[in-house]
Parts: sequence; structure tokens; C-alpha cells
Amino acid sequence: MMSGQAPGNPMPGAGPYQQPGYGPGPGPYAQPWYGPESGYGSGQGPNSVWRDTRREADADSVEQAVANVVMGAAARFIGRAIKNKVQKVAEERIVPTLNARAEQQRQEMTAIAERYPELRACLRDQVIFLAGGPRTLPLSQVNMSQVTLAQADAIVAQLRQP
Repeated sequence: MMSGQAPGNPMPGAGPYQQPGYGPGPGPYAQPWYGPESGYGSGQGPNSVWRDTRREADADSVEQAVANVVMGAAARFIGRAIKNKVQKVAEERIVPTLNARAEQQRQEMTAIAERYPELRACLRDQVIFLAGGPRTLPLSQVNMSQVTLAQADAIVAQLRQP
């Protein structure tokens, strides 16, 4: 036995795969890389992957195609049912709520405009001011989409301060 050789391993150059046509020489890659003994390639050995699987594959592919069609139809059906349910909830709950909020906001803005007709905003300069008044406030301080009459009172009071 040579030094560095593990017990039970054959000597270099010895082994069943040292025939022409098989992979590299001795070492960890000494197995055949192609041929009947490797399980790949031509041949009808016990490990051969070239069994007559065409019939099995055809049956599997037909079954798979049918399963895909059925699953696709089921997914579309479920998708439509979910979409219809979401639309129904939106039409019954969300849209009326949004409409009520928008109407409330319109009424609030109308009340502010009637109480303070001199209140103005300059979008270019991003300020809010009273017509003829010397003071301005940054428009960023006011959330115009949610301003209330009480907030408008406070803004006007700030703008009227000397």
C-alpha cells in the first residue's frame, strides 16, 4: 500500500472503469460519464434512462393538459366571484361613504366661502391671504381638502393680526 492511500481503496490505475470510452482515470471522477453503466446514453441496462417512456409521457402530458385546463377554468371562476363580491361591497359601502364625505366637504367649503369672501389663495406662491391684507400664511399649513370652518376661523384670525 502506498503512503497517503486510504485503506480499502484500490491502487491508482486499478478498477472496473479503466476501459476506453469511460471518464477520466483513477480518482474521485473515475466513474463512467456516458454509457450503459452510467445510466445515461444508449443501452438497455438496469439504470438506463432511455426506457420506452414516450407512452407514459404522452399520457402524463394529456393528463397534465386536462388538469391545467380545469385549474385555469376554476381559477377564472373563483376570480370572477371575488371580483363580483368586491364590486358589490364597493358599490354598497365604499361609494356611498365617499360620496357622503365629498358632499360634507363641499358644504364646509361653501360655508367658509360665504363667511370669508375675502379669503384667497395663490397657488403660484403657495400662500393664503386676505384680499387687501398685508399678511400671508404658507399654504402648506392648511390642508385644503380637510379644512373645517373652525380651522378657517383660526386662519383668518392669524391673517387679521396687526
